[in-house]
Amino acid sequence: MDVKEKVRKNSRPAGIGTGYLSLMMIFVTLCLTALAALSFSAAENGRRFSVRSADYTAEYYAADLEAKRTLAELDTIVSGYSDYMDFMLLAELDELDGAEYVTLPDGLEVSWKTPINDRQNISCKVKFSADGFEISDWRTVSAGEIEEAPLGVWLGE
Repeated sequence: MDVKEKVRKNSRPAGIGTGYLSLMMIFVTLCLTALAALSFSAAENGRRFSVRSADYTAEYYAADLEAKRTLAELDTIVSGYSDYMDFMLLAELDELDGAEYVTLPDGLEVSWKTPINDRQNISCKVKFSADGFEISDWRTVSAGEIEEAPLGVWLGE
C-alpha cells in the first residue's frame, strides 16, 4: 500500500462545512435581534402604561380631595342650622356649584359630582341629620352616565 491509499483509508469525510455554520450564525443573530426588538417594545409599552396609571392616580386623588373639600364646606353650612327647611340654608345650598339637595322629614340629602377627567366623575351623596352626616354614595362614574334614567317602556295604561 502506498502512502496515498493509507491516508485515504484513515481520513474521514468532512462533516459540517463552513457554509452550514455561517447559516446557523445568521439565523441565531436574526433571532436575537428580533427578541431584542420585542423586549424594547414591551419595555416602552410598560413605561407608557406606568405613566398613564400615575397620571390617572394623581387626577383621582385631586378630585377626591376636592370632593372632600365640598363635603367639609357643606358640613360647615348645614351645621349652622337646626331646621333643614330654613330659607337661608336652602339659599346657601343653591349657591354651591353642581350641588343638588332634597329635604327629608328627618334631614337633608345633598348630591354633587366632582370631575376626575374628561371621562369620569366622582359621584357623592350625603345625608345630613341631627346626628351629623352619613355618606350614602361615593363612587366613580362615567362622565356620560345618566343616573337612574327611566326606560321608555309601555306599562299597558
